[in-house]
Amino acid sequence: MFQFDFGIEEDVEPSTQTVVAVPEVVQLEPFAELSVSRLLDALPPLISYSPLSIPLPSDRKNVTLARRDLFDARFQLISEGRDDDPSSETTAPTSALEFLDAPSDLVPGVYEGGLKTWECSLDLVGYLDGLKDSTNLSFSNKRILEVGCGTAIPSVYLLYSLFCAESKANTNLHFQDYNVSVLELITFPNIILAWYMSPASAEYRAAASDDPAEHPPADPILAGELPIIPSLKSAFTASLAKLAITLVFSSGSWESLTTHLDVKYDIVLTSETIYRTQALPALIHLLRQACADSNPLCLVAAKVLYFGVGGGVSEFIEALKSKIMVDKGCSGRVEPVWERKVGVGRKIMRIEWE
Repeated sequence: MFQFDFGIEEDVEPSTQTVVAVPEVVQLEPFAELSVSRLLDALPPLISYSPLSIPLPSDRKNVTLARRDLFDARFQLISEGRDDDPSSETTAPTSALEFLDAPSDLVPGVYEGGLKTWECSLDLVGYLDGLKDSTNLSFSNKRILEVGCGTAIPSVYLLYSLFCAESKANTNLHFQDYNVSVLELITFPNIILAWYMSPASAEYRAAASDDPAEHPPADPILAGELPIIPSLKSAFTASLAKLAITLVFSSGSWESLTTHLDVKYDIVLTSETIYRTQALPALIHLLRQACADSNPLCLVAAKVLYFGVGGGVSEFIEALKSKIMVDKGCSGRVEPVWERKVGVGRKIMRIEWE
């Protein structure tokens, strides 16, 4: 078992984490698309959440998002007994509870760390917020893909911004993660919380009971519990339709998504996904295939080095310029756009495709 400083945990503080050694043969998960209705059905009756404060380069100092508590996801798995029936279409994999309890954060080909929040996803939020202020970058009228989204903090931030704008967004957001369980337990609940904490849910909240237990304050700074009732689900889907926001969710390997892509994206994001050199060609191929032909924004946020597993920024750049990528028409030029040199180095890179 490898050990390296990957830097996560509930408060997103650096800590020493572990990854199970990569087996010689890995059976990759096939592509699957999950509907919004399926994910709504998979929600528990109550979601416990806590604030996640993200530093920003702007005068606003930080942005706070509500994020589902990891212990709450674990409680859901136990209380529903979902590990007992792996054949159920809406059931998380039988190993989901093991992922939450295991000392290792990564099991290549089985679980890729998406249940926890990693530092570079917060870096990406800060950079995107800065672009919005400095270049008037708009998230409306865009197709956006987050590869290996996990807790999906960057995309949840973008979605929260769209909910706060309260105008037609005409935006398509695609959330991709290797594990179905991650999308059900963490990604989608975080999206529901972003909606509830925004002005987009004002009509629903105005019609709700004054009982705080049924109607918690729409303030992401406060920890709390959100009841998931039928009227909330209906109001959420109505908001998506009103704001012209389309949400797409897919699970499976990067190779499988590449073969199923039928649209191009204006913004492609990924963070903490370059830790294994063996997976870099598949990731690069997917990023290239997903990007629109005309001036796409493709951002990769990562640690400079992932100790113990061989991945890092240098390895990613080398793979990007390799002959195999050139032959596939997937080579590109890396432009570093943000860097942190204190402690474990981190970077955000913009990819300009050749």
